[in-house]
Amino acid sequence: MCNRFRSIHEWSQIPRQLYSGARANFEFNPNVAPTEIVPVLIAGDGVVMARFGINKSGSAGKPRPPLLNVRTDGMRKGQFRSHLKSRRCAIPCEGFYEWRDEGGKQPYYFSRTDGEPLMLAGIWEEAEYKGDKRPAFAILTDEPNELVASYHDRMPLALAGDKVELWLDLSQESPLDQDLLLDIKEFAVRPMDRAMNNARQKDLAAIDPQAKAA
Repeated sequence: MCNRFRSIHEWSQIPRQLYSGARANFEFNPNVAPTEIVPVLIAGDGVVMARFGINKSGSAGKPRPPLLNVRTDGMRKGQFRSHLKSRRCAIPCEGFYEWRDEGGKQPYYFSRTDGEPLMLAGIWEEAEYKGDKRPAFAILTDEPNELVASYHDRMPLALAGDKVELWLDLSQESPLDQDLLLDIKEFAVRPMDRAMNNARQKDLAAIDPQAKAA
């Protein structure tokens, strides 16, 4: 499950071949948690500020926990078939976090070896949270590569560079039939300070003391 990630720093980190329109204002967030808002590339609409987690109501109108992740192997059936067809998005980020039990929850940070942003595949829909209605997204998860497998049994679908445009092209009705995942050689991992286990911790130096040297 991917429920935390690190947002991009700058607007310029959104590849111009994917979007060159009007800028959106946002702040760097090194510890993006559910319900927080980040820039997202929505197929057909460009960049919007979207909420992490799709809020839905359950029986009798009771709110459910936000939907954060959707398995790729469940996208072709059930409630997500329409999302796969017409509501795809890509989430630009510097990296994502996973945890291992090492005498407590030890977080690890996965990023690209070349320092370029990751583009995570996602789905979106309009959703309301505390009176704020806006696009909200969930991240697709897939079987882990060999690197991530020793940390978690799922991983976010980090798109290979030449597959991002395909994922955002709604004329491509079956993008999951292709191998979309970034090659394992492009991933790097390192441990984080356990301070980042607190979702309210937004100080990069406290979360990742090696960040400037990495």
